Amino acid sequence: MKQLNVTELDFDQIKRNLGDYFKQAGGGAYSDWDFEGSGLNQLLDVLAYNTHYNGVLAHNALNESFLDTAQIRSNVVSRAKLLGYVPQSRSTAKATVVLTYPSSVSENDSFTIEAGTKFKTVIDDDTYTFITLTDYTTQKTVNDQFIFTDVDIYQGRIKKNRYIVDENDLKQRFEVVDDTIDTRKLSVNVFSNSTSSFFEAFTPFDQIATVDANSSVYFIDENYNSNYEISFGDNIFGKKPKSLNIVEISYISTLGDVANNANVFAWANSAVEPDTIVTTSKSSGGASREGIESIRFNSPLTFVAQNRTVTVDDYKAIIGQSINGLQTLSVWGGQDNNPPEYGKTFICAKPEGSDVLTDAQKSEIYDVLRSKKILAIIPKIVDPTYTNIYFDVLFKYNSNQTTLSQGQLDTKVRDVIETYNTEELQKFDGIFRYSNFLSLIDNSDFSILSSFVRVYVYKTINATNAQSISVNFEMGLYGDVNGEESIISSDSWNYGGISYRLADEPIEGNDNERNIYAYRVASGGQLIKVYNSLGTVNVKDGLISLDPMPTDETQIINVYASPASNDIISKRSNLLKIDEGKTQITSDVDTLAVSGSSGAINYNTFNRQR
Repeated sequence: MKQLNVTELDFDQIKRNLGDYFKQAGGGAYSDWDFEGSGLNQLLDVLAYNTHYNGVLAHNALNESFLDTAQIRSNVVSRAKLLGYVPQSRSTAKATVVLTYPSSVSENDSFTIEAGTKFKTVIDDDTYTFITLTDYTTQKTVNDQFIFTDVDIYQGRIKKNRYIVDENDLKQRFEVVDDTIDTRKLSVNVFSNSTSSFFEAFTPFDQIATVDANSSVYFIDENYNSNYEISFGDNIFGKKPKSLNIVEISYISTLGDVANNANVFAWANSAVEPDTIVTTSKSSGGASREGIESIRFNSPLTFVAQNRTVTVDDYKAIIGQSINGLQTLSVWGGQDNNPPEYGKTFICAKPEGSDVLTDAQKSEIYDVLRSKKILAIIPKIVDPTYTNIYFDVLFKYNSNQTTLSQGQLDTKVRDVIETYNTEELQKFDGIFRYSNFLSLIDNSDFSILSSFVRVYVYKTINATNAQSISVNFEMGLYGDVNGEESIISSDSWNYGGISYRLADEPIEGNDNERNIYAYRVASGGQLIKVYNSLGTVNVKDGLISLDPMPTDETQIINVYASPASNDIISKRSNLLKIDEGKTQITSDVDTLAVSGSSGAINYNTFNRQR
């Protein structure tokens, strides 16, 4: 008898194997049986189904037992819990406003706006409510006004759940059945009974070294139902509430990332409306609930970090777990900085819905690291810088193989660029890979036969006469360091009623840097150099050093260049972003594909340069 195959999972093959087994069993006593007959066929179906069912069940059960292969959220969360990891909840978007009231709103010299004060804003035709979470009090100014500065408002509404403690239930936990909860804005208070107005505030567990039997801490986990639940200590490791105590859980219910980027807010209360509401920081930091793949990636890093910051990955794990609403995070040692700053760790983060962290978010990161960092190492948070990429996208297509118009094909390619910008770039480990980008364009429609892309980059600077400026492209720039043609260019800026632009020229005897100068365009079109030396550009490193510039006021301009390589990588605090507005798309019918060999006469190729 042949060896039995006990690893087969395909139903039909299992059924065939069973039939072969019966034909060979008992010395071939069943070899002449018709196993396709109705009765035996049904019997084999049942046997094959049972074998197939048990095989798949065992296979899935084994997969769900490991963090790397589990697909069901509750199983991924359960494995992450063994590593001490709690998945992040939704995060509320926060904005900061300044409120100004007339003195008539209060007879006293002070005035208070209470927690829960509501504001509203409109994003994409949808209205969102923001609230204050604390009271704000200010004193009357010399101008007889009440001015509230730095008022933080959060999207969502406050919800409260109350539970009765039962000491007889040794495993009692307090479940919050609400997937809109923001656990960062959660408070847990314990009242002695249902009529008491006095409570003891419990704080979230942070580290084991600070907890004893009298510590008023609570623990939070995500349970099998994907709900967060609160538990308390056992009077040995953390204080345990007593029977008939009332546990009150208060939290903000939020919509997450959809409320980011709000910049205009209106009053939404019955109380006296302020004269002005000025936004000083648009809403940002809103984020969706952490997904399965993020939990799978982050939980081992957090376990390795062991609640201390030694390596770069430790910093990423601790900050990523403690601070919600970060879109991307970069950490590097001072020895890798440019220029080096030993004894420091540099941290750069981009929050959801904003380009830079607010001061409050930076303070929150510093607070998290204060008790976890190595004593001699100083963390330093820096803002992201952006290298903007734009293209000339040119492609040939066969008009006989598509029903789309030329404009519709252009739109289809532009959609590919938009998706690539969102999914592949704007993160610190993002790389613009030229060949992959071309492949996406070629595969965007069957009729596209070939494509070519010219790649350009630019940096945005504040041109000022007050100080020198350093602009680092973090890449080599295309051009001959000793050539006559300028390697960089810029937008124009005004000074004394005249428009100027930047250009560069070789420096005799210098094989690394070129001189930057400013010129104006005369009425006849000739270029006239006016300011002979405004700085230098290092062609190999992409570092531009500008002296104070001739300008009456700070003006925002872009400095343009071509990269030496079409593959571009983000380094340190630099993020890559495609400027879709500056990207030009040109499509052309492939006359050779449409008309055969006769089409080669009118075939136009795309130039390498503009």
